[in-house]
Amino acid sequence: MKLTGLILLLCSLLYTPLSAQYYFTGEVKDLHGDKLQRVAIIVQSTGMIYETGRYGSFEITSRIADDSLTFAYNGYERYTTAIKSTDFLRVTLKELTPPSTPPKIRLTSLIPWQGCDPYPVYTWDNKHTVIENPFLTGPANISFTGNPNGISYCNIRRFLDMGTPVPSEAVKIEEMLGYFNFNYEEPAPAELFHCSSDLVSCPWNKAHKLLCLNISARRGDMRGNPPCHLVFAIDASGSMDMPNKLPLIKAGMRLLVRNLRDIDTVSFVQYGANLSVLAGIPGSRKADIIRAIEQLRPDGASPGEAALKLAYRVAHKLYIKNGSNRVILITDGDVCEDKTAAADLEDLVAQESEAGIPLSCIGVGITQGESSELSILAERGKGTFACMGDEQEGEKLLLKQLDEGLLSVADSVSVTAGFDSTLVGEYRLIGYDNKRNLLADTALHMEGSTVSSAHSMTVLFEIIPRKDDISIEKIAKVQINYCLPGKKARRTIYYDCPNSPVPFDRADLPLKKAACIALFGMKLKESAYVAGTGWGDVEKMTRKIFAGNNFIDREYINMVIKARTIYEHK
Repeated sequence: MKLTGLILLLCSLLYTPLSAQYYFTGEVKDLHGDKLQRVAIIVQSTGMIYETGRYGSFEITSRIADDSLTFAYNGYERYTTAIKSTDFLRVTLKELTPPSTPPKIRLTSLIPWQGCDPYPVYTWDNKHTVIENPFLTGPANISFTGNPNGISYCNIRRFLDMGTPVPSEAVKIEEMLGYFNFNYEEPAPAELFHCSSDLVSCPWNKAHKLLCLNISARRGDMRGNPPCHLVFAIDASGSMDMPNKLPLIKAGMRLLVRNLRDIDTVSFVQYGANLSVLAGIPGSRKADIIRAIEQLRPDGASPGEAALKLAYRVAHKLYIKNGSNRVILITDGDVCEDKTAAADLEDLVAQESEAGIPLSCIGVGITQGESSELSILAERGKGTFACMGDEQEGEKLLLKQLDEGLLSVADSVSVTAGFDSTLVGEYRLIGYDNKRNLLADTALHMEGSTVSSAHSMTVLFEIIPRKDDISIEKIAKVQINYCLPGKKARRTIYYDCPNSPVPFDRADLPLKKAACIALFGMKLKESAYVAGTGWGDVEKMTRKIFAGNNFIDREYINMVIKARTIYEHK
């Protein structure tokens, strides 16, 4: 059961203390190189438990710079190691040899433990300091995977709200750019991807240039689908104030919003300190939907039962005849306070499903086995129950509410950019700093990513020109490598980046915003590449480019102001 009142507030503070200002990152694999998801990670200083995401990675906030982590996974030997906030930790777990395989691990049995590990420990780890991508020379290509997420932006906002500097390793500029997703461009009917580029002067170094790539994937075909009305009942109680809860929901929602059609409708029931409704937003008003999501703030108790009943009332009021009508409950725990109320709610959910309104439940910050109530409700509601472990998993769970066919339009996606050595003396990719082998990889050896319907990414390169020569038409060539879903044959799309530079002041607004956010990220990382740009310059640029006439712009300006105050007094 969820705690309420003062107890809930105390627990929330315990999960993320106000003094927290460090960040642990890394990934977990097995001996075959397969990434392990949902590996339990126990932080020794607090006893708190986290899990690796879908791609074996983890990101943990901490109140101290140095700690020890224990990794536990069913069928594998436990492993404990020290970690520093300045390291990127790579762990490889060894499978247990039968018959010594222990019984299934339950998270509750791991909090906390005392004494020695009952199983032998196998250690194979490499620690790599997180470094910023340097400038490169020569004609070599640079490759990167095609699906960064956006959770870093939420974590940055969280640290600044606490009044603390943001750990350098928590600042991932590619994720900040992905969170805003400025400019989706529809590919041509026969194309799977669309790529466009802009070449502008660099706002933090007038002698340099910025090359901006905008890569967008095709939308899935939903022309035969009936209109839908999705009612989201979202838990915004105090316990959702953790990096792997409400921020994960906000980041994962954006791809769903991009795939909504004009004939679709979305409603929100928020429950926490207040129970509120925002009903009937058409899919054409995507900015309004994003604004509604962004304004969710965790606070108070968790009246989940009342919220779910209200969500059904909204679903009935805006019911689309011959359409797809469903309620989606997103929470981190149980809904009802006692067994009687739970039984009554199960009966209500079953009745509503018979009336044509199914219920799906999504758990955040929990595992599949931790919330039997959610799984029972989803079963009675003739919907699905799943847990959201990371943003890409969240995107897929939410997209699934529209159409499963939207989950993948391309697999093993990676992008390679090669530069004309006559025009370009040196270049560097902004962001992607945690990809340890990024600069040495080629597209053929890189592990690509799955891309969903209407996925879009913004990529920035900082360029040191060798010479200006307008007779050379192309400054770079972009190569998008991918496989069709379920196929192994690799395909490639090529795009030539025109050598047509323009002053930064004449650039389109989405590009200006992207450059502004990249500069903000580099200042948070205290990057040497922007050492000549002061926080006052950053704030001035932000106020000029972000108009401040909508909630998201105003919030971003406030983040920059908070960061300036924190870092100038650091």
